[in-house]
Amino acid sequence: MTETPSAKTVLGNRDFRLLLAGTALGQMLGPLQFLTQILWVQANAPENIWLVLVAMIGASRGLGALTFGLYGGALADRYDRRVLLIAAQLLLVTITCAISALMFSGVTGFLGFALFFFLAFLAAGLQAVDAPTRLAIVPDILGPELTPSGMSLAQVAVQLSMPVAMLATGFIIHELGFGGAYLFSVSGHFLVIFFLLLMRYEAATPVEASSSYGFGQALNDVREGLAYARGHNTVLWIIILLVIMMSLGFPATANLGPTWINTEVGVPIKDIGYIVMNWGIGSLVAALFLTRFSKVAHRGRLIAGGAILFSVSFVIFVSDRTVTNVVLGNLGLGAGMTITSVSSTILIQQLVPNEVRGRIMSLFQLNMGFAQLMTMPVAMLAQWLTLSVLFPVLAGVTLIVVLLVIVTQRQIIRG
Repeated sequence: MTETPSAKTVLGNRDFRLLLAGTALGQMLGPLQFLTQILWVQANAPENIWLVLVAMIGASRGLGALTFGLYGGALADRYDRRVLLIAAQLLLVTITCAISALMFSGVTGFLGFALFFFLAFLAAGLQAVDAPTRLAIVPDILGPELTPSGMSLAQVAVQLSMPVAMLATGFIIHELGFGGAYLFSVSGHFLVIFFLLLMRYEAATPVEASSSYGFGQALNDVREGLAYARGHNTVLWIIILLVIMMSLGFPATANLGPTWINTEVGVPIKDIGYIVMNWGIGSLVAALFLTRFSKVAHRGRLIAGGAILFSVSFVIFVSDRTVTNVVLGNLGLGAGMTITSVSSTILIQQLVPNEVRGRIMSLFQLNMGFAQLMTMPVAMLAQWLTLSVLFPVLAGVTLIVVLLVIVTQRQIIRG
């Protein structure tokens, strides 16, 4: 592993700086919109089912990501990726305004919540188009040599933006209310569009007329992407490893982690932020490390090491109900997830040709869709078994399965 001299060169690329600014801004919108959704549901749902309805937010987002993810990757390989990003952001503006209007209207009940979850599903679907397209466009802008440093820098920008977003979210919701806070987030989408419009990027793939691209062609493109992944053993098992790690570990430690910290560890709600911020600190440290040392001979070793770190940290997180354990657990979870996801993205981008890169990136992004979708069954099991019984078992299963995949699929480490 050697220190990379390319970080300064990467930031000298005007198009990448604009893309990076939009990516960081998009990540700042995520916590504001997600927390506003959770708090709005808690405030308006019947008391006996509010926990289930909160879990439905994650389920709706996960279902949207899984439904539209592969199609989004096919679009990213068919159309001008910058134009596709702009189109996705414009549609997100429309849906964000619709959710804000629903919150302002005060309409709840069955119809209100049904409409809300449907809109959340559509928004997640558009994000599932945006994410693989944003990943696929980086090598187009930077080229293969600078892409690892660029991806690491993007992760640093994301991790730096998250604390700012978390700090501002509570204030914005308090001052503007649920509908106002959600409407405020529209300004972020417009800024992302503005940055994209300033780019001078030229499409690396031919732009097809929309009228010539029907559902049958899209389905065929998706099949080709799946066939490519099945035929590339290293890519396939990296994707499987990420799906397993995130599906088993993310719902308990991220989506339901604050509930564990509050109810099982006994940390007051007003102090939970001091605990969960350690996830971001771990992620930031890992991202800075990956940026400074982006030229790694065997990136597969980083992928395996990150997955093991995440799984071991899950065990630490739930093994003893103390503040020390949840702090150390969050640090390791953030670092492990960042090392695994960034290293996997870089390696897959290096292995996969441009003409199918968008579709493979969409397959890679399915891990978060599965993780969000798994929140509902995990919450239902926890309601039945209790958190104190379920989470340690889930942590042990995660560690065992991750180790089993790494030991039996040695091509991951050799990648």
